[in-house]
Amino acid sequence: MSARWKKQWVPFAAALALSGVRVASAADYPTTILGDHPMAYYRLEETSSTAAVDSSASGAFPGVYNVSGSNPLLGQPGIDTNSIALSVAQPSSVTAGYYDEMNQQAPFSFEIWANPISTDLANYRCPIGNFSGWNTSTQSGWYVYQIAGSPTAFACITASGVWIQSAAVTLFNWYHIVGVYDGTNMSFYLNGTLVGTQSAAGYTANSVNNAGVNPIALGFRGDGSGYGAFDGNLDEFAYYTNALTAAQVLAHYQVGTNSFRVAAAPALLKDTASATNYAGSSAQFSVIASGATPLAYQWYKGGVGGARINGATNSTLSFTAAPVDDGTTYQVIVTNYVGSVTSSVATLTVLTNLQIDAPLTSILRNVGSAAAFEIVAEGAGPITYQWHNGDGSSIPGATNPVLWLPKVQLTNDGASYYVSVMNPYTSVDSDPATLNVQARPVDVPVNGYAKVVLADGPVAFWQLNESTGSGTAVDTVGSFDGSYVASTGGFNFGVPTGVPHDTNVAVGITGGATVNIPYAIEINPPGAFSVEGWFQPASLAANGNDYRTPLSSMSNPYGAGPTGWLVYQTGGNNWAWWPYNGFWTGAQLTDTDPIVAGQWYYLVMTYDGATFTFYVNGVAKASGTDSGFVQNGNVPAGGAASYNHNYNTNPGLPSGSSPTVLGWRSDAGFNPFVGNMDDVAVYNKVLTPSQIQSHFLNTTHLSITISGTKVVVSWPVGTLQSSSNVGGPYSNVIGATSPYTNSISGTKFFRVQVQ
Repeated sequence: MSARWKKQWVPFAAALALSGVRVASAADYPTTILGDHPMAYYRLEETSSTAAVDSSASGAFPGVYNVSGSNPLLGQPGIDTNSIALSVAQPSSVTAGYYDEMNQQAPFSFEIWANPISTDLANYRCPIGNFSGWNTSTQSGWYVYQIAGSPTAFACITASGVWIQSAAVTLFNWYHIVGVYDGTNMSFYLNGTLVGTQSAAGYTANSVNNAGVNPIALGFRGDGSGYGAFDGNLDEFAYYTNALTAAQVLAHYQVGTNSFRVAAAPALLKDTASATNYAGSSAQFSVIASGATPLAYQWYKGGVGGARINGATNSTLSFTAAPVDDGTTYQVIVTNYVGSVTSSVATLTVLTNLQIDAPLTSILRNVGSAAAFEIVAEGAGPITYQWHNGDGSSIPGATNPVLWLPKVQLTNDGASYYVSVMNPYTSVDSDPATLNVQARPVDVPVNGYAKVVLADGPVAFWQLNESTGSGTAVDTVGSFDGSYVASTGGFNFGVPTGVPHDTNVAVGITGGATVNIPYAIEINPPGAFSVEGWFQPASLAANGNDYRTPLSSMSNPYGAGPTGWLVYQTGGNNWAWWPYNGFWTGAQLTDTDPIVAGQWYYLVMTYDGATFTFYVNGVAKASGTDSGFVQNGNVPAGGAASYNHNYNTNPGLPSGSSPTVLGWRSDAGFNPFVGNMDDVAVYNKVLTPSQIQSHFLNTTHLSITISGTKVVVSWPVGTLQSSSNVGGPYSNVIGATSPYTNSISGTKFFRVQVQ
């Protein structure tokens, strides 16, 4: 009976400890840690100090509490006695300063206890890091992420490409996080159990390439970006100059679980704050509380003395704001089995107005080009639009934020346009903008494959067939010429194309050479679009971190993560299309077939406003959705407070757009593409599978319908030919243009000659 009771009691004791009840243990946690001789050991026991004491034997590596507002909160419940609490509302941290002894190119181990209290769909949070930053010429170091989204997890990452991710973890629970580098491999442990081991070939310590730059940091990644602020409690950080054994890691975890301080009543790490919202938008109030779990929440309208809100029992209260809510107050009580805490009173202000964030901008376009104007407005919803000519007349069907004008002509030169933005409460008219139209500076011959592409109506098309020494990549159909930028590399003009049955030529790039195409709405449409191109990689990736970009249109103005999209030749040597939603998240569509160096590939990316589809060599290889996708140059969720639209003219503010780049990421991240490329086109619509097949095969499609006693033959490009025999011979149908009508008489076969 005693044996059976013991088997039941041990896990029960561990569960109590993790809930905040201290259980007696034969081992003392700090004694256990010090017995394994850490170089630095921050117990984080301070209750009022700016210094984090190094409790190791030497005490030679003190840390600093980096305070932001009231954070970090000291003296919170933790192992043995205290922990610290960090909040993303007021990002704070502990840094060790830069010490060569803690950045050596040699075996090391780190451990920390972390209690995450929230997760973010668009942010990777970092409990600990010793990382140089991706913006350095040679990245170095390591860090641990709390993965974005729900459920969340932890991952151990190195600049050399190690990524070891745990199973899902639960908020408001303590986790023992350990990383071990033995000089060859990196191992990651969670709660005493090995998550995984990966080769760390190529690992570089900060002392090698970034000496004196980045500290070991508790609560963020360690580099100066501030990216990845942690939200929750941290405790008992230790750093070792040797590789801990699995037995040591397990012992530290087991002793730690039996060393937690007694349970605490709820405390607010983040209090409520008043908010201002537009009518029709989602209003949100929230708190972040610590204390023994479970925590219970109850929200009240009109303060605690007002009405209890049925079903409002989470840490966040969300609802659709209405004008009647203007001036209403909200408050929440958080309770556990120890006690309760009441939040401050928060007031909701509801606005019904409209405002234009980015005005219309006058544009210059070439004859035959598409032209577009976009308005960026915000306010109470629902918002509707109506575009007008300069004389005030309404443009039929022009009821979207973007006004499209196809194939503009010289007769359109000087035309002006404006838009009325309306909601149920008010309306506002934009200032007008002018369309200027000029003759095409260069007329590019259209033959062979180019005819097949143009038949499907691209907005822009770069044949990349210029002669040696050219500085301009001419847009065959639009107004969006690119520039050949050699940088530290170079171009090889006139290389053979990969397009079947075509005699046109392509261009090769090496060493970081790119084709840069200035931002324009037309080639970054906020709705449906397609992009296609031909690419021949000269070589395979050198390692898992060797990402090469043949094509991109993305912006990252604040370093918080991009909008737009890019195409990768991944470190694993697969083609992948990554659309983004304003942060480092989004759909990732990957072709699982390996890339073959020296082979031409026809890549197509389509987006219908909901679904992304990635085609390789005419075949749909991957599809997916991302409701938060934000096109390059647009404002993602969160508004202009965090990103600025391309048309923002306020001085000193970075632009929310970047060029389209052939050959590298728009922000020059990771590595450039090396190889040949040809015939890149952009469309403001979704190419159909039939059109994609026709482009891949460099052919066209022909349709025949019957109308009474006649047949109607239609084709997008090429010369119609006919024969009385399926095997020919075929001859041109003199004067035939699509659609061609012919009387039914006997048997006749038709085909289209493209070349």
